[in-house]
Amino acid sequence: MEKDFYSKSEVIDYVWQYSKYHGNLLSYCEQIVKDDSRNGFTALIFLLNLTENIFKDKIKDYDANLINVINELKNQGLITQIECTFLNDRNNSIRRLRNLLAHANLSKYNFAFIEDGREILYPLTENETCIKLYEMFSGILFNLMLRIVSANFIKPFEINLDDKIKNLEINIKELTPEELLELKGFDVSDVSNWEELSEIDRYRLVENSGDVNIYTEVFKGLFK
Repeated sequence: MEKDFYSKSEVIDYVWQYSKYHGNLLSYCEQIVKDDSRNGFTALIFLLNLTENIFKDKIKDYDANLINVINELKNQGLITQIECTFLNDRNNSIRRLRNLLAHANLSKYNFAFIEDGREILYPLTENETCIKLYEMFSGILFNLMLRIVSANFIKPFEINLDDKIKNLEINIKELTPEELLELKGFDVSDVSNWEELSEIDRYRLVENSGDVNIYTEVFKGLFK
């Protein structure tokens, strides 16, 4: 069967016919977002874990690391080179995002987008960022999972995702605590004992700080 792109409800129906377990998990993944928009972190992490789970199910090795799993899918001809890079690039990929969410101090990392000719940073610590990323990636990942699962069907689905992936830009940017402070309108020299703080404490304090730029604009409006 050939189609450019399947809706997520179609993907759920087809996957459910192959594996009720995975079909139900896909359905639950969507339900998390629909029930409560405050569940961005949960939905995104669940989506990435489920993607990995279905990939490992296909190669029949749940103990393999994700790098090897994706490479094996490429070797078997189940994903294209563009899809492989999208999933597995060392610096900017689905695997990198999954690793950051699982293991990193998220205060360091932002997703960078070019909007109206400007670079806009979306902190990975923000629920709204996770919602935005879920909306960006979930359709592609659902269709990718369907294609991989359908390899077991009498007639596998032929879904071309390369063009959709080419229109996406994954740009994960790491910022220092000092850079984050500056973005929030602070001068590091005004922060007492800054040099004595550990890196983790610096990121935590920046994360807890308000944005001086926002307050400035609010007060400008009040006293204009």
